[in-house]
Amino acid sequence: MEKKIIFFGLGSIGTKHASIIQKNYGYELFAFRTNKGQEKNNLNIKEFYNLKDAFAIKPDIAFITNPTCLHIKTAFECATKNINLFIEKPIDCALNGINELYSEIKKRKIFSYVAYNLRFHPVIEELKKIINKQEKPIYFRVVCSSYLPDWRSNQDYTKSYSAKSKMGGGVILDLSHEFDYISWLFGEIEQIKGFSGKISNLKIDSEDIADLTISCKSKIKGSLHLDYFSKNNQRKISIYFNDRYIEGDLISNRIKIINKNNKEKKKKFSFIIDETYTKQLEYFFKNFNHKNLDIMNNFSEALKTFKKIMEFKSNYC
Repeated sequence: MEKKIIFFGLGSIGTKHASIIQKNYGYELFAFRTNKGQEKNNLNIKEFYNLKDAFAIKPDIAFITNPTCLHIKTAFECATKNINLFIEKPIDCALNGINELYSEIKKRKIFSYVAYNLRFHPVIEELKKIINKQEKPIYFRVVCSSYLPDWRSNQDYTKSYSAKSKMGGGVILDLSHEFDYISWLFGEIEQIKGFSGKISNLKIDSEDIADLTISCKSKIKGSLHLDYFSKNNQRKISIYFNDRYIEGDLISNRIKIINKNNKEKKKKFSFIIDETYTKQLEYFFKNFNHKNLDIMNNFSEALKTFKKIMEFKSNYC
């Protein structure tokens, strides 16, 4: 029987996922919209404006792609109806209701996944393979630096959720990819300390910088820099070993390795970022079809990192 998928939110990321599914999978797609006055989606997906009607079709999977601040509430409503969950990152912008949602997922054995597509970036995948083969790193340094007004050319940045703290904006949650792949590469995050705030003249009420120190349960430590205000666009990972150095660049899609003899090796990947979304959905559906509740970054795994992020925000922001 054809699977039924319902999207809660058909903004840019919801539309991206739906478009890939339409092109590659024979699933029946639906969408729940909160405003009847909204322009109809351009994918010809049937829309519902009443939750009762949406749940009446008995969806197999819900894609939670609405505003971040609605993720937990929406996911909980779906979980109580035994609907499996694909939750776009981050889990939410607050912890309210998080334990209730987790209990529902465990009790009903809901298949869950929190979507951090950069785990499928070839640079991250290659770094994971290298780390698994070599001795444990002794330190890492991660930088994610960009200029928020340049993010979305067709949108006033001051009106985006990124500009609004209450909607989940700010570098800590908006750029939480970095926390996610740090935990994947170096082990579960144990502690986050540092500085975060707003220091630029951007017209936003969310934090535009974070300079952090991160300790992992593996005993590996590192630093993380995030900002919204730099014209020098960077997304890099430096990994230090006792006798070698590795650098991954997620923008130029390159890896540089300096070995113990000071010989340098470079690797370049032919790649576009949209491929991460396609690979992510392939991975998701493969595990869903095999009913693998231990899928990478299921709700249980993602929750550990999210709680550490929110603990930092409550103590330092």
